[in-house]
Amino acid sequence: MWTASTHADEHAGKRQVQPGETLWRIASEVRPSDDVSIAQVMQALFELNPDAFLQQDINQLQHGQWLIVPDYEQVARQNATEALQRASEARTSLQRAEPQWSMTVQSGSDALEEQQNLLLASSDTTRGLAANMAGPEQLTPSPVEPAPETNVAAENPARSASSANSPASPEADNSLWSDIEWYSQVNLMQRAFPQRGLQQQSQWHQSVSLEMEWYWQSDDRSHTVVVAPYLRWDQQDSNRHLVDLAEAYWLYYGSGWEVRTGVNKVFWGAVESQRLVDIINQRDLLDRPDGESKLGQPMVQLSLIRDFGTIQAYLLPYFRERAFAGSDGRLRLPQLVDTDRPAYESSRERRHLDWALRWSQQFSGLDLGVSFFQGTSREPALVPSSEELLIPFYPQMKQLGLDGQWILGSWLWKIEAVYRDSQIEDYAAFTSGFEYTQIGINERFWDLGWLVEYQYDSRGLEANAIGQNDLFVGWRLALNDAAGSEILLGVIQDLDRSSSRSAYLEASTRLSDRFRLRLDGWFFDSKDPEDLLYWLRKDDYIQLTLEYYF
Repeated sequence: MWTASTHADEHAGKRQVQPGETLWRIASEVRPSDDVSIAQVMQALFELNPDAFLQQDINQLQHGQWLIVPDYEQVARQNATEALQRASEARTSLQRAEPQWSMTVQSGSDALEEQQNLLLASSDTTRGLAANMAGPEQLTPSPVEPAPETNVAAENPARSASSANSPASPEADNSLWSDIEWYSQVNLMQRAFPQRGLQQQSQWHQSVSLEMEWYWQSDDRSHTVVVAPYLRWDQQDSNRHLVDLAEAYWLYYGSGWEVRTGVNKVFWGAVESQRLVDIINQRDLLDRPDGESKLGQPMVQLSLIRDFGTIQAYLLPYFRERAFAGSDGRLRLPQLVDTDRPAYESSRERRHLDWALRWSQQFSGLDLGVSFFQGTSREPALVPSSEELLIPFYPQMKQLGLDGQWILGSWLWKIEAVYRDSQIEDYAAFTSGFEYTQIGINERFWDLGWLVEYQYDSRGLEANAIGQNDLFVGWRLALNDAAGSEILLGVIQDLDRSSSRSAYLEASTRLSDRFRLRLDGWFFDSKDPEDLLYWLRKDDYIQLTLEYYF
């Protein structure tokens, strides 16, 4: 975890390299969007900060350097295929130059001579905190060929410490556990509702969550294991209690291909206001009403990276049902949903084998993705029962999806479109719009983004969803300070029902290297009983979250 600089103006929009950190880890932290790859972020960091790499070698990132952090536009300009190829070549070069370990005695002295190490291991870590791996003081790496006395590595002893756990070291701990990186995060959340719910639910809801992650990678960087459990407890609504494996997978990386098996989260799409094409994971609506939070999905994923694009194939052997608020929960319908008695179209129910394919490619400033999904619908139809409860029914469905974004100067044009075919209904929907960013709107170098998107659904007012003929307008403000402060405000207006609208607020800032503060808010307004928002008209809320990293 890096420490925020007290010189906010001098280092605004920058990131300092801490001892033991790798380029991949930093790229995963500053990655502006899931729409771009880690390799693209690495390449953008390398191009923007050539002096931070010893001998212009991407494997030799020097600690203490301040890196200019690329924005989304700078990262998206990097060719995805070329960036992945360069990352692969860098890894191969690193493996061929693996340093030999030896102990040498200084002439005329009992002290051990500290040799210089030219290489900083470039781990394929995709997230997490930097591990403080310091080797024994008596043990230092000796390069295959003697290094010049003026080598920069001699000035940065922590560079050699990053390889101190190498299995080739006679004194290093060779156990599997010594190579595991981990981090944890505790979130304390307080939701405040201005008024009691329609069923007289409480105005104050407290909850706490714990996120953990263990990460291991083989010496040749080809095998990766990630385990990330997630726990949540809510004071008022037991339906919000959650014990989940957000991620628990093994990844093998080959030359131009990779296979991943286990539990994972997949993110598709480009627009801001809603994610139409994003279909792999079940949404955790009890965490966020916009569906951006997801549950882990068991899967086998194969990715092929070729010049004509990236092809991803998914086999999904198990289905995750959607959770709904309980009797004391907020953001609920007038009737409770009986999640204990779900109904399925498939006789295999949760065990139905779903599958999906996706092709994506980058053409200069244009990114395109085409996807197809066949399996159990993640969105259930709610069927009334004789006990005045709603029974969730999960039909089989097919979905053809398209997502794309086009960077044109300060403009980012976006689109998502789907066609869905199921036993219940067939329909088409799309969301399209743009984001325009003003760079440096004042002397503090703030960036202001303007977002406008139109949402369409062919079902019209018959749609059991929000966004059938709506307009979204939003503003994203990035302060570019050392605390990474950001604010996002969005408003969605129904064009068919003038009295129906919703709005949301997201804001965050880092308080220290271990604490971050987040503010989220949702506001609903509708006077039409036929409108879904009508049943949420008393569920406006503000949520304050304190995040602690350790």
